[in-house]
Amino acid sequence: MLGPLGVQQAAEHGKSVLFMLESNPGPGLGVLLAYWFFGPRRLRPSVPAATIIHFFGGIHEIYFPYILMKPRMILAAIAGGMTGVAIFVATGVGLVATPSPGSIFAYLAQTPRGVGNWIGVYVGVFASAAVSFGVGAALLGFGKLAEPKDEESTAEDELKEAAEKSAENKAAAKKAAGGTPQETPAS
Repeated sequence: MLGPLGVQQAAEHGKSVLFMLESNPGPGLGVLLAYWFFGPRRLRPSVPAATIIHFFGGIHEIYFPYILMKPRMILAAIAGGMTGVAIFVATGVGLVATPSPGSIFAYLAQTPRGVGNWIGVYVGVFASAAVSFGVGAALLGFGKLAEPKDEESTAEDELKEAAEKSAENKAAAKKAAGGTPQETPAS
């Protein structure tokens, strides 16, 4: 829905903030950094690779299992997203086309010329990352709440369960949209 409206705005004004609403890599980056610094110790080694895939590769789905593992972390992503949108709107910036995938490189390619555009876009992305990191760190108790209370439940098990839940949700959404879900091999 946002793509066609963004194309129309970009045709009229040369840019559109609508292209930035879902694709901002900042909130996911902040959530992943919060997990890296304050998440369960057993989970921390997996976070740097996920961060690279998300921020530089633009694959936002990589941080969904981390959110599903501790659902309260959705608040961190929401706070970061709100911050980014507020800055984008306040500075009047936008992109010339959909940054697909939503990586920082796609943002580089789609940012219109002009120093004001560059500053507004990147301040918004990095401020949203900072806010989601701060909120995420607080929700993880700055490391104190990160370790599971149940000795049998490990962070690796939680990540695996969250990844499976994410795959189930994706299959259900695809089925609801009229597609046929593909079976994923169990590991």
